[in-house]
Amino acid sequence: MNIIKSIFLFCMALNMANGQRNLRNQSDLKVSNIEQFHLMVAPQASSEKGKIKLNTHVMIPSYALQFVKEDGGFESSFEARISLLDEEGQQIEHKSISQTLKAADYLETVGKSNWYFVEHDFHVGPGKYTVVSEVMDIDTRNRGVREKKVDLSKYKDDFILFPPQVMIHYKGSWQGVKKLMPSYQNEISFQQSFIPVYVSGNVKKDNYTLKLVLKDADEVTVSALDSTFTNSEEYFTLQLDLPVEEVQGLRVKLFVDLEQGGFSEQQMIELKIKRPGISAHIRDVDEAIDQMRYILSNDERSELSKVKKKDREQLFYKFWKDRDPAPETSTNELMDQYYSRVRYANDHFTSFTPGWRTDMGMIYILFGPPDDIERIFMNSERNAHQNWYYYRINRSFTFYDENGFGDYRLTTPYIFGRTW
Repeated sequence: MNIIKSIFLFCMALNMANGQRNLRNQSDLKVSNIEQFHLMVAPQASSEKGKIKLNTHVMIPSYALQFVKEDGGFESSFEARISLLDEEGQQIEHKSISQTLKAADYLETVGKSNWYFVEHDFHVGPGKYTVVSEVMDIDTRNRGVREKKVDLSKYKDDFILFPPQVMIHYKGSWQGVKKLMPSYQNEISFQQSFIPVYVSGNVKKDNYTLKLVLKDADEVTVSALDSTFTNSEEYFTLQLDLPVEEVQGLRVKLFVDLEQGGFSEQQMIELKIKRPGISAHIRDVDEAIDQMRYILSNDERSELSKVKKKDREQLFYKFWKDRDPAPETSTNELMDQYYSRVRYANDHFTSFTPGWRTDMGMIYILFGPPDDIERIFMNSERNAHQNWYYYRINRSFTFYDENGFGDYRLTTPYIFGRTW
């Protein structure tokens, strides 16, 4: 095992052992718990003539909230708000709620199976809008904000097919044991026997046909469904169950075609295949292999260069199976943490290159959030630099922005550096 791999494994183990302790000392590079909720916005057919239903969901996981011990159990109180803004940023409408959730034990407060959903539909005309969601933890007063811009200006015709939504059952105890909701990651299981698909559109009062086709990465049809419906209204909303057998790979494409009286519309969405032991942050195996460059040993690099393209996926699984700290569980915690850091790097350090390829991205992926950051600015933005301190491993790294464009380069000597 080479030195980089050893350092990485040590830092990952240290981080998992310390939990969130090391994150509290610096707020710049962390995502606070309250920010870990999801906002989903989907246009759908409205029963109001000339309107579009903007279906919004705020999904709040239990681990995003601060639970306090109360009456032999745990409680968390929060406020949530969904606002609709017009193109000028003026509020059109909003919905607010206050809620207190109860948990029987600690595991229920930190597990990934409990969700609370806030739902609201806005009925609007064609145009451009922004949906803003805010969640505030009443105990800590911490708040998180999400926003999504929505362009509905193209939906002006009488014949419209809106983007389909894949539905999944979310487990939990606050709003029922299982709740069928849109998948915020368009994620399906590789073993499920059918895919619930929510389809919506505007049509004339006559027969219309919907075709659903699921294709794998090689454009081979995996499943198909062709149905004709009679409609007494000028809009439709349907849930169709697309039968499917075991799907290979990590990505498939779902095509939906609407046909009526010589008119046709098509929508396509990409679905992610959820597999045991594979991080939810991985979108493409080839890309994920490339992102392992910071931790692959020389022997693994050599092995990877010799295999055929079709065998790279299995080798990728083998690499991470060898690194799994708890192989008896269905989750590879090390893989999940590694690729969550890759995703964070892409979100926060992308400049002229993807965030994970930058020097800051490399250090963040290998060592996680620094314990402290020192920022030094000159008279101009040129030559600004940052010092990242990792007290737990007695290391520090210095990054200089030599051109003033936010492209921070590592100046502290480090193994391999930018040799890839």
